[in-house]
Amino acid sequence: MQQEAVVVKNAIKRYGQGEKVLNGLNMTVSKGCIYGLLGASGCGKTTLLSCVVGTRYLDSGEIWVLGGSPGSKGSGIPGPRVGFMPQSIALIGEFTVSNALYYFGRINGLNEKEIEARREFFSDLLQLPSENYLVKNTSGGQQRRVSFAAALIHRPELLILDEPTVGLDPILRENIWNYLIKITQEEAITVLITTHYIDETKDANKIGLMSKGKLLAESTPQKLLERCQCLSLEEAFLKLCKEESNEAISNEAAGSRTEDTIGNVLNQNQDAYRERKKTSENRVVSKYQVSRLKRFNALLTKNSIQFLRYYTGLTFAIALPIVQIFSFIMAVGNDPRDLAIGIVNDEIGRCDHGKNLTNIWSDEVTCHFANLSCKFLQSFEDFLPLQEYYDSVLDASYDVQNGKLRGIIHFNQNFSKALQKRLEKSKNTKDSDLLASQFNVFLDMSDRPIALYLQKRMFDHFINTYENIMRDCKYSPKLTDPPIRFEEPIYGTTDLNFKDYMMPTFILSLIFLLANAISTPLIITERLEGVWERSIVQGVKTEEILLSHVIIQTVVIVIHTAVTTITFFFIWNLECKGSIFEAIVLIFLNGFDGLMYGFVISIMVDNHSLANYCSLGGFLPLILLNGCIWPLEGMPKALRWLSYVLPTTYSSISLRAIIYQGLSISNSQVYNGYLISIGWILLYFIITILGIRYKSL
Repeated sequence: MQQEAVVVKNAIKRYGQGEKVLNGLNMTVSKGCIYGLLGASGCGKTTLLSCVVGTRYLDSGEIWVLGGSPGSKGSGIPGPRVGFMPQSIALIGEFTVSNALYYFGRINGLNEKEIEARREFFSDLLQLPSENYLVKNTSGGQQRRVSFAAALIHRPELLILDEPTVGLDPILRENIWNYLIKITQEEAITVLITTHYIDETKDANKIGLMSKGKLLAESTPQKLLERCQCLSLEEAFLKLCKEESNEAISNEAAGSRTEDTIGNVLNQNQDAYRERKKTSENRVVSKYQVSRLKRFNALLTKNSIQFLRYYTGLTFAIALPIVQIFSFIMAVGNDPRDLAIGIVNDEIGRCDHGKNLTNIWSDEVTCHFANLSCKFLQSFEDFLPLQEYYDSVLDASYDVQNGKLRGIIHFNQNFSKALQKRLEKSKNTKDSDLLASQFNVFLDMSDRPIALYLQKRMFDHFINTYENIMRDCKYSPKLTDPPIRFEEPIYGTTDLNFKDYMMPTFILSLIFLLANAISTPLIITERLEGVWERSIVQGVKTEEILLSHVIIQTVVIVIHTAVTTITFFFIWNLECKGSIFEAIVLIFLNGFDGLMYGFVISIMVDNHSLANYCSLGGFLPLILLNGCIWPLEGMPKALRWLSYVLPTTYSSISLRAIIYQGLSISNSQVYNGYLISIGWILLYFIITILGIRYKSL
């Protein structure tokens, strides 16, 4: 009895709660033959092939492939015993033709000399493009030829081709079929092929006509034509489909076409079956195993080439951090400029410092003031150069309401004299003089940061100018001091601005976002292009693919960390009072957090649009809650504790403590940030692994 290469018995497969994609399907593919699997789109062909190569599993039923169950230990499937060409091109666009063939040769255990020899052979046979052409720059037909060569490069025992001749010219299709006939006869390779060109399967040894998850018939082309009394296979297929839809010969079609064969193989002699399976497994372990190191090196090479030739991504990795950092430095934390303020000076009108001079003189009894309003206005000019004079507060208020002014400064008619009386008489000063001795400021508080800035600057300049007046009068400047004094700060300086507060959180948020952006599309792209599944079919483990991506993208995070560190600490000269090494490690860990978060998204969703929604949707709450925009102490207590466990919140506190306070990792305020970052990395990694395994079911 001829050994069977593939036997499928009572196969049932459905996705979710939907209809059965495979509905009790039975199929037998003999070793060393060409088996043509024909059927309309959606009939279950691709699902069946996925189960045969071990990337999906049946809900019930049995599959025996080359002496074992796909996916079982030692079966070699998925692995180098099978060659797989899916419907999609399933090649890396940034690869050259040579790179593509070398990648599939390496993961299937070939050495460089063997790969080169096979590449030259297929270049002649399939008229492949030049070996240095990028795959993405070749035509669709050329890409399919390269994909076909990649499936055959390692001389598999079982070759599975999903519509390989689509888009190829008739002469090339004939050459391919001649080659398939040759390798089945001379090398005993088994070929399982699906095609839209039904009549080209006339050269197959056996064909199976599939519809609605079942085989309508399984026979040689000649016997099928005789049975259906047709002149062409396409006509026979259409006739069987009509018969099946009318249920006229459903029992006959499902009768004994494969039961005898399946029974012989699976049921007639179970001991012989187990012995063949055991022998096959022993042979696979010794001959067809490819070392993990060899596969992993091939994956690293693939990812490196892909990244280095993706020039947009490479530019993104280097240039975008610089653009973002300088945008932050230039835009955030600087003093507002070009602020217009309205002046209503009832004391002297418009200040003309050539005519209306401020006068301060003293006699033996007291100090006299004249036109002090102009002295104060002159001191305000460094931050309020746009001073517009008005005749009344009402007129100025109208322009504030129309957005032309940020506020109004109003000096009373006898401002200088009232201030003199306030200074001379102190507690005996009349209320009217007290009110007249102060100038009134009316601000537009709808823009709170600008209003608070104006309040502080006016107060500081008023105190400074008033101190100078006291010195001119030979009085102690301390008379102007308010009864509260802020000493030199314990940490930092008195002139720290909002930029200094935001900077640690901005650094970590930026590095998190950049890493997340580069990792989110990786696995989704490989899945959509078919490279992921094709690599799995050749025996590559999902964990190996993930780890290879992590290693390459870690290099990108190192680049981001280096660019960020150099820009902030060396170019912009940000002083780090603590260990700069500890700061760099913390920045890197947050980048790694973002990287793993991107992989979680990439595993959980199936398209780029949804991935972008998840990425942006997760990042916005992170920014709102990590203290970048507003201090954590301004949140409700429950929300504050929630924010502490987010990836970048406590890390920002730790980085701020390193930079401004000089604390080390031995301090809880610092090492808690490290622990939370590492905890998130481990959590994301576990979720990613579990997600990969779930997706493989």
